[in-house]
Order: sequence, then C-alpha cells, then structure tokens
Amino acid sequence: MKILFVSLFLPQQKAYHAGGRYVNELVRRLSRQHEIHLATRLEQGEEPLLAELAPYCAAIHPFSYPRLPKRGMLASLRLAANYLAFSIFANRLIQKGDYDLVQVEWVETAVMIRRGATPMVLDAHDVITKPARRSFERSRGMARAAGWVRWRLVRLLEVAIMARFDRIFTMSDFDRRYLLDLAPALRVTTVPIPAGMDLTPASYPRVPGRLLFLASYKYRPTNVEAALWFHAEVLPLVRRDVPEAEFVIAGFGPPPRLLELAERDPATRVTGFVDDTDQLYKSASVFVAPILTGGGIIVKVLDALAAGTPVVTTTFGNEGIGAVPGRDVMVADTAREFAAAVVALLRDPAQAERLAASGSAFVAAHFSIAAVLERIESSYRELAAPGEGVPPRS
Repeated sequence: MKILFVSLFLPQQKAYHAGGRYVNELVRRLSRQHEIHLATRLEQGEEPLLAELAPYCAAIHPFSYPRLPKRGMLASLRLAANYLAFSIFANRLIQKGDYDLVQVEWVETAVMIRRGATPMVLDAHDVITKPARRSFERSRGMARAAGWVRWRLVRLLEVAIMARFDRIFTMSDFDRRYLLDLAPALRVTTVPIPAGMDLTPASYPRVPGRLLFLASYKYRPTNVEAALWFHAEVLPLVRRDVPEAEFVIAGFGPPPRLLELAERDPATRVTGFVDDTDQLYKSASVFVAPILTGGGIIVKVLDALAAGTPVVTTTFGNEGIGAVPGRDVMVADTAREFAAAVVALLRDPAQAERLAASGSAFVAAHFSIAAVLERIESSYRELAAPGEGVPPRS
C-alpha cells in the first residue's frame, strides 16, 4: 500500500517525546511492507535529521517552522497558528495525492483535514477532551467557568474531527470506551504503544534513594505541573523518612520553574534531554509519575516498567495501562499516600524488586511491538477491502 503518514512532530529515534519515537518506529517497521510517504512539521535546525528517515520513506514533505524559544501567551498563540498551518498543508497533500491510505498522528493535526476518497486513520495519541474535563473539575473560583467553556469546546471539536475518519486508533481500552461514550458511531480500535523501544539488555546498579521522573516538558504543561507538585507536596514527606532521597527531573525542555528547583535544592537535579534513557531508567530506585490530569496512555510509565524499575503513579497514570495496583505498580492519588508508597519501596528493596519484576512481565505480555503491528495491519486490511470504507463526507 502507498501510505501517507502525517505527523505533528518529526519522528525521530531519539525523539524529545515518546510519541515522536513511536511514529519513527512505525515508519521504519511498516516500510518493510508498504510504500511510506511522510508529511511532518520540522523545527528550524532539525533539517539534518531528515537523513535518518530517508531510507524508509519514498517521499518526505517537510513543513518548516521557526523555533519558539520563549514561553507565554504569545508563544502559545504562535504554536497554535503553526499547528493550523500544518494541518492545512497536510490537507492539500491528501486531496492532491493518490494514496491508498492516510494515517494522521495526533488529534490536533487533523483540525483542518477534510474527508476525501482515500481511507483515513487517526492515531489519537491522547483523547484531548479528557484532560480538558479534568482540568475543569479541578478548577475553582472564576477559573471554573472558563474551564467549563474550554472543556465543552474541546469536546465538540474532537468529536467533529474524529467523525471525518474511517478508523480511530486509541492507545488504551479506557480511551476507546471514553470516545465511544462521546460518539458511539465512531469506529475505534485499541492499538497500544509498544513499551521499552529504547531499552537494551544491559543492566545497571541502582542508585540508592534516587527518584526519577522522565518526561517531555517544552510543550507539555501537565508534565511540568506533575514535577512541581511532587517536589512541593510529596518529596518533603519522603525526606522525613529518607533524608537522602534524590529527585531527578529528566527530559526535554524544562522551563525556568523546574530549573529553579535544582538551584534551591541540591538533592534535586534537572538534566534536560537525556540521550541514554536506558541507563537512566534502570539506575533509579523508584520511578515516580505523579500524573494529575491524564490524557492517554502514559508511555513513561510503560518504559519504566519495561526497564524493571518499580513505579509509583496515580490512578490517571495507570488508567490507560491497566497494570494491577500493588502487584505491578503502586497507585496513590494524594501526596501522603504517594509519599508512603515511595518510602515503602525505598526501605524494602525486596518488595521493590518483586514489584519491578511483576511490572516488567506485565508489559512484556501486553505491549510488544509485534502485537501492535498486527493490530495496525489488520485495520489496514479491513479498510482496503471492498465495501469497508466509509463514504466521503464533507
């Protein structure tokens, strides 16, 4: 099949976020059986990275955009405008191309993409209505009214976007059910992201007392919020019992609010982007994922489990994964409960290793790359079969 992938972020093997790494894996693997074309946003300075993708793509259609070094309202507006411009760019390619199938990555990518004669798949990495609703539910005062309006608008937009596609991929059964509650007529298939794509067979000694949170921060304010909450609300409780506890905040694009934590607290390190996540995951004593507003499957939790590191997360952090609390992961939703779970694992290495082994076995059974590819190929076959497509809609 001749397939056009439309990606909001440049798919890289060493991507700044898990979604970009996942799309890179799909492009490389699917290129063995299909003719892959790629349309992708390309940040200024990323041009040399296209060479990595060239062997797997029959054609690459880059959409360049300038770096946005500053944060704030103006940067957010410029970013939103760039998303829309790329969506228009991709729509033109789709309407003019002679592709057998189009796969669009991320809901935000599809805002301006319209139906045509070509079967289309939307890979919804996150269900964007879900975090919008949860942000509203957590808001108070004057912000609550604005949060309600934002949630309802996001819901209307997401349902309208998804109605244009012949198939929706979600990364968890939870998100599949969530979408079907919003719009029962959607054709939704669960295609989980593979775990541990960057892990190796190497082993590393654990650093006693090291707590790790690895995420992308530049365009992910929910990850910034999670790290700040853990440092302010949970870490002081942990250090009452384990004074030597070290908190490592790793990942691309930490804003000044996170960098300032390391300046004030010598036992907190903010590393920025880390090339070797394998060693980072495996050397931590506990991986913490204090996800406060879940939006999809939390890949960093999957990768930590695959690395054999014990994980403490929230209900939101586990909802798309479905690991068994207390057996595969520790789940805690308040600062006090979260701290107690972390302390228990730091004080009892045997318990920590049992949890880690069970978590690793869980992801190996449910999140393998082979199983993911088979689900994707099965959906492609269905869409390519006569009579399976959805009639064009305006």
